[in-house]
Amino acid sequence: MFKKTERQALYVWVYSLKWRKKLQHYGTIYYTSPKMKYVMMYVNTNRVAEVKKELSSKNYVKRVSLAHRKELDEHYVLKTDSKREEKE
Repeated sequence: MFKKTERQALYVWVYSLKWRKKLQHYGTIYYTSPKMKYVMMYVNTNRVAEVKKELSSKNYVKRVSLAHRKELDEHYVLKTDSKREEKE
């Protein structure tokens, strides 16, 4: 049976996008921005610290940062207009 693996998004800023092929070794590339020269990639959660440290030591990488999507609350509540409710 299929088992879901937790993944974390990493943003890797590079000096040149010709290194994109080398980054495939570390995880799954989801998006590449040619204008801003960054690569968004997904890495297994248990390997995030190891991959981030390894990528930071590469000479073609400017910086590496984690995506904060897991920290955000995705359960939204609609705010109703209290004045409208009083009128009705």
